[in-house]
Amino acid sequence: MQRASRVPVALVWVWGVCGAVCCAKPEVRRAGVAQSVERQVAAVGSEAESPPPLPVPAVVESKPAQLDADGDDDARSDESGPPLAPGQFERVGRAPAALQRICDLTPLVDALYGAHATRPLGLDGATISRFRPADARPWSIAFDWNRAGEPSKGGGAGQGFLRVHAIAGRLFVPDADPPYNGFGLSEPGTEGFVFVSTPEGEFARARMPGHLPPRAPDASGKAGAAVLPRAYHVIDVIRFRGNLYAATGAVPPEQRAWHGASPAGLLVETELGARFAYAADYPRPYRDGVWRFTFLVRFRDRLYSGLQDYDQREPNDYVYFAPPRERARITQDDLHAAQVTEAGTAQTLRWYADGGNLYWIAWNREGVALRVTADGDTWRVVPLPGDVGVPTDIVRFRGALHVLTSRALLRLDDAGPTVLAKNTDKRSPFELDDSFCAAPLAVFQGELYAGGQRDGALYRFKPGN
Repeated sequence: MQRASRVPVALVWVWGVCGAVCCAKPEVRRAGVAQSVERQVAAVGSEAESPPPLPVPAVVESKPAQLDADGDDDARSDESGPPLAPGQFERVGRAPAALQRICDLTPLVDALYGAHATRPLGLDGATISRFRPADARPWSIAFDWNRAGEPSKGGGAGQGFLRVHAIAGRLFVPDADPPYNGFGLSEPGTEGFVFVSTPEGEFARARMPGHLPPRAPDASGKAGAAVLPRAYHVIDVIRFRGNLYAATGAVPPEQRAWHGASPAGLLVETELGARFAYAADYPRPYRDGVWRFTFLVRFRDRLYSGLQDYDQREPNDYVYFAPPRERARITQDDLHAAQVTEAGTAQTLRWYADGGNLYWIAWNREGVALRVTADGDTWRVVPLPGDVGVPTDIVRFRGALHVLTSRALLRLDDAGPTVLAKNTDKRSPFELDDSFCAAPLAVFQGELYAGGQRDGALYRFKPGN
């Protein structure tokens, strides 16, 4: 089977990495959305002989409450407690069958789950690890999609899990690159999957013979695999206005299989266990090439998605969907493309919504930068020290934002960035060399954890020397 849709093996700093990201200036999206205009009320004077006018109360326009909370569906990460003292990351260990990279970390109940990959969209390997400290044997594999013993031609196993989300008390794991581009379970052509756990974090095993995906999950709590017809990569999933959306690389509705035009596709599921349906795609009109929607976040009642163009010719950096308030389901008319960086083509590594702001970690030709917006349109770069590598994730913990970089842990507060830990080894476990998988941060049971990129090990921050 042709795997022409593969991402380049690894973007090993071919663009050059600007660790300092201090070449910062305000950046405004160039996608044609009008900038907001402040309303001014002119005070009208009265006749000189008239008594002084009474003060006129300011007219405050009440804004309707947001339909969705900003962010994704994972639990808020903040924990109370004193600010972290400087310290270092200590290696906790690794799960059996852990792969090279941990791309995401998410707690559910009493365990921390990790999404693993070797070379996302490039080499076989996809597992979900589980770390439960209270158990006598704290490490286990929650789900294995390596399909040992099956034919490997055309990709015999999943090729990476990039996200594991806790949505409505269950884990949702998109299959970034399914075996053989699917098994023909939905219709001729490609298909993708989203694996869904029970509320206890248990996944259904592959069906034998043949290591087929498990049957569909349902709202009662049964684990299974949701099917996404016409998708050949499923990068992320999120809830938006009551529906579940998946960011994918897709086959256009009028095509039976991948060839020529291969747009990014947004697919929707309105009821758990039902097959996803096509909602919107990009670019329109279709043209030859491969695009993908990547990572998703909600902000100010918009749904934001990263954007990847395989040939790196795309001028825009991301898209967002902004349906009117009275409509729950996204359509093609709701799509808006945005260019923020000078050259476009930025690869989204992380989104993070916090305190009315949206943070965006993206990698482009100028390097990797952390940016922030308050209105969803106008961005500024958050300056970081020049000797800590590049940002890979950001979370709130103990009242402050913390940024993991490829060589350090930083706290961001009113005083600016404070270095809490710094790696001086020749190789850091958090190095960034793949645009689909950046080292993650997570708060679990009152402590801060990070996922390694060298041998799939988990690390815990320990204050003190």
